[in-house]
Amino acid sequence: MKGERILVDLHSYRTNAPRVGDVVVFRKEGLFVIKRVAAASGDTIEGKEGAVFLNGGPLQQPYVQHLGNPPAQLNNFGPLTIPPRELFVMGDNRDVSRDSRMPDFGLVDEKSVIGKALYILRPKTGRGPRVIR
Repeated sequence: MKGERILVDLHSYRTNAPRVGDVVVFRKEGLFVIKRVAAASGDTIEGKEGAVFLNGGPLQQPYVQHLGNPPAQLNNFGPLTIPPRELFVMGDNRDVSRDSRMPDFGLVDEKSVIGKALYILRPKTGRGPRVIR
């Protein structure tokens, strides 16, 4: 939301690779981008009618929001096996997210990952930080 900031752990991926479910900040086309890791190296991901399957089973995604009518390419994709040191990322607002489901966005190289998003810091509203899950 407007005025919110994100607290990012810049050290988390120095010794460990991003995992499925992590919210990562990375550089893409000169911009900082924030997305959730949906599949990592060696995983196979597929979308069928809006449901996402990881390694043959349904991906549990309680954080996902569906707010519109997405184009077919966002609902149906893959199967795609993720190459070494690459990530398949998706936005939590699945119906309008520009992410790895789109050929012009593609996979994310782990080397471009800056860190792991931890908290959303709100402006002075009286509410504390919100943990990113």
